[in-house]
Amino acid sequence: MRGLLLLAAALAGAVSLPEVARAPSATREIPAYWRTRAERSEYLQTPDYEETMRYCRQLEAGSTWIRVTSFGVSGQGRDLPLVIVSKDRAFTPEAARATGKPILLVQNGIHAGEIEGKDASLALMRDLAVLRDRADLLDHAILLVVPILSVDAHQRSGPYNRINQNGPEQMGWRFTPIGLNLNRDYLKAETPELRGLLGNVFARWRPHLLVDTHTTDGADYRHDLTYDVSRGPNCPAPVERWTREAFEGRVVPRLAAMGHLPAPYLTFRDGNHPESGIQLGAQAPRFSTGYAPLQCRPGVLVETHMLKPYRTRVLATYDVLSALLEEVNAHPTALTGAVAEAESLVVARGREADPARREVALSAGLSDVSVPFAFKGLVTRWEVSEITGAPVPHYTDAPWDTLIPLYRDLEPAVVVREPRGYLVPQEWTACRERLDIHGVRYRRLARAWSDTVEVQRVTSWSGASRPYEGHWPISVRDVSLERRVRSFRPGDLWVPLDQPAALVAVHLFEALAPDAMLYWNAFDTVLSPKEYAEDYVMEPLARRMMQDDPALARAFADRVASDTSFARDPGARVDFFFRRSKWADPEANLLPVARALRPPPESAFGAK
Repeated sequence: MRGLLLLAAALAGAVSLPEVARAPSATREIPAYWRTRAERSEYLQTPDYEETMRYCRQLEAGSTWIRVTSFGVSGQGRDLPLVIVSKDRAFTPEAARATGKPILLVQNGIHAGEIEGKDASLALMRDLAVLRDRADLLDHAILLVVPILSVDAHQRSGPYNRINQNGPEQMGWRFTPIGLNLNRDYLKAETPELRGLLGNVFARWRPHLLVDTHTTDGADYRHDLTYDVSRGPNCPAPVERWTREAFEGRVVPRLAAMGHLPAPYLTFRDGNHPESGIQLGAQAPRFSTGYAPLQCRPGVLVETHMLKPYRTRVLATYDVLSALLEEVNAHPTALTGAVAEAESLVVARGREADPARREVALSAGLSDVSVPFAFKGLVTRWEVSEITGAPVPHYTDAPWDTLIPLYRDLEPAVVVREPRGYLVPQEWTACRERLDIHGVRYRRLARAWSDTVEVQRVTSWSGASRPYEGHWPISVRDVSLERRVRSFRPGDLWVPLDQPAALVAVHLFEALAPDAMLYWNAFDTVLSPKEYAEDYVMEPLARRMMQDDPALARAFADRVASDTSFARDPGARVDFFFRRSKWADPEANLLPVARALRPPPESAFGAK
């Protein structure tokens, strides 16, 4: 691993290698009829939604290898476009899978102001399937392209939508019309755009690779292209191996050979101070690179630099996509094999009888281990501002080359043991909706059935102090597992974990998962008090409880002595005893989804 990181660091420093490949539009004339809006305007403009759709239809009319479809409808009623590029004319999920070829999904414009991926993809599809300059790149791959994901925000276009960004002249908005960030919605899946993408593209087509194109914010530097990939202890090992060997080991050097200055996603430990080092943490499944490995797929995040000219950013994205296609075309089974191996490992873990062999990392943290990275920065002058009251960086044109530490070694932070599966009471309809969207397989009980199961009791949690993505997220600090006999009714759901999408279910239903349904308020009602005691009723009862239980008396005294806010809150003091009385709700703070110790018998499903 260390050697690979050092290799990547060295490659990131390459500056004067010859350009061995480049978008055709950068090296020769394209027939006027086939030039994109970006090309015709010298990369000052990007087409709106209607013009983008007309160009996609033009591509479809110009090539039998292209089919334009829709995977859903946006909040404002626009079709969500999916363009399929296939030499085999495999224009359905079934036909595509029958070819055995890797399927690549490129999504653009999840943040509609960061739109170079759209213009790069339009040019790439034209060059591959219409002009056929690089038609060989489709020999061993099928390409799915979402030109614009956040189509409604794309139409909220204007020159002042991204203050940090250098062009195009008009750009879209970051949030949907109802104020949601689609790039936080992969696992909770509550927007029509992500529900369509996950349910109608990801779950049906099962693409082997997800590519998500963006534009950065942050510091200034000479690197024109940054990236992140699915990795870490919560990523299946074969998937991480592919991203390390194929993307970082071959695609990134290829980009350097094209004349780019690639770098891992440049988030510095201390604001805009590169010398503090780069921290490349694990992404939660609300993001593309965190979600893809839950489906046993690698995800690649592409981030061009906001201050580079729009032409530079479009061509850089074009080069990433073409280099990825070169890699997959040259080594197709490396990708399909990694996905198949990851699925097999996840399925095998779900069937493992030994609980100790069913451990899953829900989140990961950075270790203190670092490797040197060849950073290509700019000489920076820091001046204290009377506006901000703090030092502000002023970047010069002078190059600054240095080695800085790169922190990317991930260690498990929260680990749980998978159950054999989950049992979901049918009245919790939000659970079934999420399972359907994500393509998680389940069965319905046909007969009543009871068994001892594990239930999660949330023993320590806090609610957010302000809303986030339209929610007041619940942060869980501690959970205890309790074994109870539960009765299940016909219609309740059995979610087995011996399936490729098992990790999705685990991250939905485990209370400690960073994007669990509990975090996004789906189970708030189980955390809300249902009954309470009047003080004049509870006070004499509390005295008797302490007299009968000295340990309870000591716990109360310790709490009063150590917790000032508790000591000053009469209602909290009364509730302390009510929650420990016989009148307390035994279901309080228990999650409704049960962890199964064994699968239900076939008789529970109506089998004889």
